[in-house]
Amino acid sequence: MGADLYVAGTPAAVPGRPGAGAVESDRVVGRAHAVSRPVVDGLASAECGELVTAVADLAWHRVGAGARCVECSRIAG
Repeated sequence: MGADLYVAGTPAAVPGRPGAGAVESDRVVGRAHAVSRPVVDGLASAECGELVTAVADLAWHRVGAGARCVECSRIAG
């Protein structure tokens, strides 16, 4: 079993500026993005260039294809 090259991240919240689908002003719900390892939970740049909140223990391959960012899918597979 090989190591995962990417973990998943969600769009980063901007305080006071909720994004589309936001539940609260500091929580954004959206497409999953691929983030290169190594990473710890927190802000990171996704493969597509978007600022995201990365989840260190959620492997990119575990996210369903329908929930993935199209550009990250193209880059990360």
